[in-house]
Amino acid sequence: MDSIKLRPRCKFEYTKSVSQVMDGFLKKMRSPHKFVEGSTLMNHAYLKIKPEFQHYWSPEIHITVEETSTGTLVRAVAGPKPKIWTMFMFFYSAVIVLFIFGSAMGVSQWSLGMKAPWLWSIPASVFAWLSILGAAKYGQWKGKKQLRILYDFMSEALNQED
Repeated sequence: MDSIKLRPRCKFEYTKSVSQVMDGFLKKMRSPHKFVEGSTLMNHAYLKIKPEFQHYWSPEIHITVEETSTGTLVRAVAGPKPKIWTMFMFFYSAVIVLFIFGSAMGVSQWSLGMKAPWLWSIPASVFAWLSILGAAKYGQWKGKKQLRILYDFMSEALNQED
């Protein structure tokens, strides 16, 4: 969690088949767990914290299982709920548009010898970007314990014996 990655990723290789890995997830999800619930769809598994324990920053893990020549490749991506991720992507996009449009307008006005109030969009967009990044890192910090619970659940499902 100390990295800059907003959606941590990991991958594992197993000698089990895809169906054995997915059966492991199904078996683990059927056994009662205090904090975790999940679902599967074809070669995908979704793990999340039960609603009664969720908060705004609660993480989810999306797992993809692929067949390889040596067995199975399992990829996992952790992140916030989809609506939170969408909101952050909207904010990042708005800041990028503000930076590009504002800096183009400001530099154009400045090079023509005009007053260039749009130049303020450059530091404003950098400040906004840092604020959004800070909020995302705060959310990761708040969800760290729950992410550990989800990761442990995933590891148990992947490493259980048939």
